[in-house]
Amino acid sequence: MENRVDNELLGARDEPYSSQSQRLYLAGAGAGLVAGTVMAMTMMTFAISRHQSIWTMPNLIAAMWFGPVVATGRPGFPTLAGFLTHEVTSILMGMIALAWVAGLTGRRLLLASLAYAVASYPLVFSTVISWANPTMYQRAPMMDLTWGHMIYGMVFAAVYALILGRREKTTD
Repeated sequence: MENRVDNELLGARDEPYSSQSQRLYLAGAGAGLVAGTVMAMTMMTFAISRHQSIWTMPNLIAAMWFGPVVATGRPGFPTLAGFLTHEVTSILMGMIALAWVAGLTGRRLLLASLAYAVASYPLVFSTVISWANPTMYQRAPMMDLTWGHMIYGMVFAAVYALILGRREKTTD
């Protein structure tokens, strides 16, 4: 099975504002949004399994904007701000993922998406979150985050392929 890159996709890279390029960025953004939402729901489920509030992670994210005082399990405006911050970041990361996943299908798309999600989060966490949000850096459950980002990668690959209508072609 060979790795196929669409001629249209190559044209999109030559013309960054072509309709095909816009379609790819929208697919990356849409897949990032859905994957980020599923990841957030998964993290909330993990919180329940740890006997914590489902609002713990969004509030930890919100501590970046409002300080450590909001890093509680109580819902409120900071919870919404934390969730929206996560969703916007998920969209942005979905668009950045195109550098690695554009043109891939099937298992290659899944593996590239997983590798991107699992490799990018510790990098961002250690470089950006460590100084922008020390509260989250100190209190976030790293194993849960690893699983959450793996789920992000899998959901991203599936939704991205679905949006673009890409299927892996197999030959027997």
